Amino acid sequence: MFVVFVIVAAGVLFGAVLLVLGRGDLLRPEVVGGEPVPLPAGAVGADEIAEVRFSIVHRGYRMDQVDAVLDRLQRELAWRDHRLAELEARIPGSAAPLPRRRPGAPDEG
Repeated sequence: MFVVFVIVAAGVLFGAVLLVLGRGDLLRPEVVGGEPVPLPAGAVGADEIAEVRFSIVHRGYRMDQVDAVLDRLQRELAWRDHRLAELEARIPGSAAPLPRRRPGAPDEG
């Protein structure tokens, strides 16, 4: 009789754990479709950034794709800041000093 009680108690405990934790699917299923859309070569504008899409994996987006986009945007913004400061320094009567070249900024051209 004791063995039957232990088996029933273990079954009830196992059922309670399954009920609380669910079937084991802690993450939403992947969204199928949609290929990744990287940034295009050349200058990047707001429209290109709005079109960027990443592959969806179990834990979110592919980190290497996100890191590549963020690195690229950082370089583009650094170059634009540098170029803007350079052009502002050329304005007659401007007190802005000519900026130094930032490391990692793309070449002009």
